[in-house]
Amino acid sequence: MENKPTDKKLTDNEATNSKNGRVSLVGAGCGGPELITLKGLQCLRQCDTVLYDSLAAQELLELVPAGCEKINVGKRYNGKAMPQEEINALLVEKAGEGKYVVRLKGGDPYVFGRGGEEMLVLREKGIPCEEIPGITSAIAAPAAAGIPVTHRQCSRMVTILTASAISGEGNKEALTQVDYKALAQLQGTLVVLMGMHHLEELAAKLMEAGKDPQTPAAVIMEGATRRQRSVRATLGTIAKAATEAGLKPPAVIVIGEVAALELLPQTAPFLSGELQGLRIGVTGTEGFSGRLAAALREKGAWVTDCSFLKAVPTEEGLPDFAEYDWLCFTSPNGVTHFFDKLRKEKRDLRTLMGMRIAVIGPGTGKKLEEYGFYPDVCPDIFDAEHLGITLAGETAPCERILLCRAEKGSLALTERLSQAGRDFTDFALYSLRIDPEKRAAAVKMAAETDYLLFGSASGVETFFEGLREEEVLLPERIKLACIGERCAARLKEMELQNRTAGDTLVAEEFTIEGLVRCVLEAEAGGHCS
Repeated sequence: MENKPTDKKLTDNEATNSKNGRVSLVGAGCGGPELITLKGLQCLRQCDTVLYDSLAAQELLELVPAGCEKINVGKRYNGKAMPQEEINALLVEKAGEGKYVVRLKGGDPYVFGRGGEEMLVLREKGIPCEEIPGITSAIAAPAAAGIPVTHRQCSRMVTILTASAISGEGNKEALTQVDYKALAQLQGTLVVLMGMHHLEELAAKLMEAGKDPQTPAAVIMEGATRRQRSVRATLGTIAKAATEAGLKPPAVIVIGEVAALELLPQTAPFLSGELQGLRIGVTGTEGFSGRLAAALREKGAWVTDCSFLKAVPTEEGLPDFAEYDWLCFTSPNGVTHFFDKLRKEKRDLRTLMGMRIAVIGPGTGKKLEEYGFYPDVCPDIFDAEHLGITLAGETAPCERILLCRAEKGSLALTERLSQAGRDFTDFALYSLRIDPEKRAAAVKMAAETDYLLFGSASGVETFFEGLREEEVLLPERIKLACIGERCAARLKEMELQNRTAGDTLVAEEFTIEGLVRCVLEAEAGGHCS
């Protein structure tokens, strides 16, 4: 669940009882989620609460346990951020509740991440705490652009500077005041973080202090991600070059002889694949969008997570299985929530003995196999309507069917079963909840993509509702693709309210793999359907 930040502030005389609570300050690394350490990943998979900022890869938040409390405590330059004192207080508060808290930070907690300040507060309050190092952007971003910050032939030292500081007058953000004459005399590499808004001033001060204007320089934007862009120039021209290239924060600035190097592998892993260079937005629940994103990344796409729907388990207990002959699942989410409920209610797997199982498609079937069960029935066309037709044909009028799915599932399934005179119970395993903050961000990010992919009619409706609320219009150049004819029909209806042109692509096979193939075929000049 996503919580709003607390207004509670830490006071000097606050007494804290940790109740076995503890805190890990975890460095998420720079760039993609794969750059977190194994120790950091282990902490995420065990925590009760995670406090995260915008520079940590958002995919990492999907790795926390179900029910983990997620609290956003910071955004990028010029955006809203929780004051550091409040973050400190929140760490103390959550640990005082007996929770295992992870403070997830981009890069390394101790490299301009204020991790030291948080550690001091936690130690003062007697709360068990640790720091898990991460790969700092000061090293990772230049390396991703082929720049080693040290190189025996031209740089045997590296200096890291944060160029952004709060001035004493009016708490305004300004260029860090340091000894620029001393910096200009250094012979090694100067790496500057948080300096994009002051790049022209920074370069001018270094040159005024004696730094050669011909010194190689580089700017790397969103380093070690699929959105990475960079420019190389000289100290005297780097500000103009970065502006002309449209580079924006977050970015790392490198000044020194190493900035002229470009030691990239022949094929960078994030630049390979049939979908190389394409920006693809994925929507749906966390589980669906995560699986779809992974499949697209394998093909080289830059994936934007536009999901904002969370599957929340219902409180009602499972029915008595002895009353039913069939189980029916319509999504991998349903399978996961079914077995989670089974475990929580301490229901023995043997209570399912003799029941036959139907699934909507191979993806749901694969999830079922993870629990040691294999489906008896799967329709040839993987949608709710054809599942209803197939299930009605496979069952006898005297047999009872237990549908295990989302609270507001497709009516096509129940309509087909009712038309065939079949006896069924439509049991709601979970409901889909909208995260308003994530939806607001998702619809804005979607406008920057080349493709936008949908997995359900309900997902289409909630997404376009978000577009209307945020007053965002999707550019006509964006291609829309979806799974299933019902999803496509709803998409076409909603599209008319936001766009004046553009055909909807429909996957021939209603699976994640089919949706990926649909994009591949469209890029190759073919047609999905």
